[in-house]
Amino acid sequence: MLDTPNMTSPREVMALFKKYGLQPHKHLGQNFLIDGNTARKITSALEVEAGDGVIEVGPGAGALTVLLARSGAELLALEVDRGLIAMLNNILQPWPNARVINQDALSVNWAELLSSNFESAESVKLISNLPYFISGPFMYSLFEASFPFDRAVLMLQKEVAHRLIAEPGSSNYGALSVFSHYYTHGRVLFNVSNKVFWPRPKVGSAVIKLQPRQRILNDDEEKLFWLIVQGVFQQRRKTIQNNLARVLPALKDSINDLLEAVSIEPFARPEHLSVRQFAKLARIAYNYLNKSS
Repeated sequence: MLDTPNMTSPREVMALFKKYGLQPHKHLGQNFLIDGNTARKITSALEVEAGDGVIEVGPGAGALTVLLARSGAELLALEVDRGLIAMLNNILQPWPNARVINQDALSVNWAELLSSNFESAESVKLISNLPYFISGPFMYSLFEASFPFDRAVLMLQKEVAHRLIAEPGSSNYGALSVFSHYYTHGRVLFNVSNKVFWPRPKVGSAVIKLQPRQRILNDDEEKLFWLIVQGVFQQRRKTIQNNLARVLPALKDSINDLLEAVSIEPFARPEHLSVRQFAKLARIAYNYLNKSS
């Protein structure tokens, strides 16, 4: 234990990279956290207890990974860089509860991963310092899987973090905001300076905490919910009336009746609709479609 390198020390991390013949890869969006205070704040926010299951996406140089391993949690880290995997698994040898596997987080079947790795865990939590260029697709993948975690603490590009918690009427409010509010309760915990990374990114970061929210639609209604939300925000400057006629052509003659049933003005724009209004819209549209089929 005493020989474990300090993965938040720039000097020690750079020495390790030299030893293993590694370097940051720009095409993988690698910006490694090298600040102990920030790492401790992030892991503390996850509230990990011994016996918890934890998935870490993109462990990078291991700043969060070693702290999580020491917690006694059952840790599975997903990494695409094989050089980092070899380095981290060597460092993690004192902790049999922690391992790093070669897995692209954008191609994960979350249900299968959880069921095959965390049968005995009381809860499974998610933590990540995400490469910025996969933040949006990664968050969509979590929501498509109905957010199967007890909680998540994620460090994201500041812009993406604020999109996740944006409220109706905000310029940041879009499809990702709607799905985030539908599946989770979210809040930004704190901002992170680019000075705590190596190499330094050009944009600021923020740490966000997400906890699951109870779903209000059934599976079939949710499929329509996704179709409507993604469809109307593709042309967000058009009215909800025109957008729905395009997205739901089978209901074109019933759009105004549908909107009236949900108390939505036909000339409202998508960014002014609440998550609850979108959900109610999906449920009633689903009923309309089944009546007409």
